[in-house]
Amino acid sequence: MGNTLDKVKKALDIEIEAILHFRENLDPNVEKAVELIFQSKGKVIVTGVGKSGDVGKKIASTLSSTGTPSYFLHPSDAAHGDAGILAQGDVVIAIGKSGESEELLNLLPTIKSIGAKLVGLTANPQSRLALDCDIVILTPVLKEACPLELAPTSSTTIALMLGDAIAMALMELRDFQKEDFALYHPAGRLGKRLSLKVDDVMRKGDKLAKVSSDASLEEVLSEITKKLVGATGVVDPGGKLIGFVTDFDIRKLLNDGKLDKSIKAKDLMNPKPTVFESGIMAYDVLQSMERREKPISVAPIVSKDGALLGIVSIHDLLQKGL
Repeated sequence: MGNTLDKVKKALDIEIEAILHFRENLDPNVEKAVELIFQSKGKVIVTGVGKSGDVGKKIASTLSSTGTPSYFLHPSDAAHGDAGILAQGDVVIAIGKSGESEELLNLLPTIKSIGAKLVGLTANPQSRLALDCDIVILTPVLKEACPLELAPTSSTTIALMLGDAIAMALMELRDFQKEDFALYHPAGRLGKRLSLKVDDVMRKGDKLAKVSSDASLEEVLSEITKKLVGATGVVDPGGKLIGFVTDFDIRKLLNDGKLDKSIKAKDLMNPKPTVFESGIMAYDVLQSMERREKPISVAPIVSKDGALLGIVSIHDLLQKGL
């Protein structure tokens, strides 16, 4: 097994060395390509065959999700009508290590006729792809990790990393922010963390547990039990939060032998609870609740002037998939 591990490490070392070599000898035409895409009024079309096509799909997806509208177009599909997606003003990124794939080369005249610009990613500066491009970015490969030097390994890794780097450079040029990212990723955990606000999760309205400072123990227990959140806010006549009572507070007094029927909400409450302001991200609230020196499971949500607007529990937050 140790011999197998050595083989894995060797393959990784070869790819790492190839990447570092590529980084140190980065083609300055990358800058021209980024500028061309940034200034373009059209979309980006990524194309490639085989493993280069697989890499191209990922690059197109990354570009689209970071503010640069992009699509993947397979050269074979393009030859059967899908080239209709191309338009004047688009930028085509064509990926091919050898730059001599017939399927890819057959697409080039169509690209030129339509009036789209062509950026080529290839390791062969004398290839027909390189010679036919408006901008060519050379991606020299020191060595493939494949023992036979046949399976694309280092070359596809380099192409993928270069595509990511171009997308990240464009992202910065467009001043693409977290809010933009959230707009394009509404589903899944990532989207929720970037878009869901605490107001969307908190118990409010009829589900909000709140009592006055003079509420009896029975009223406090009834409110906590009825609203099923494990706590209740204590508010003044104007609705401002003046304290917070959790079922833990009540159990602690009971355990200490200090609980009797005459006790009021003002005697039970924590007058300085941890609170969160309306409008902040739900994920930030979850992080704050979990990372405290003494984690809390429930907290009040207030307005800027301190009015109690809601109560959120860690269970509610986790249930939302954060």
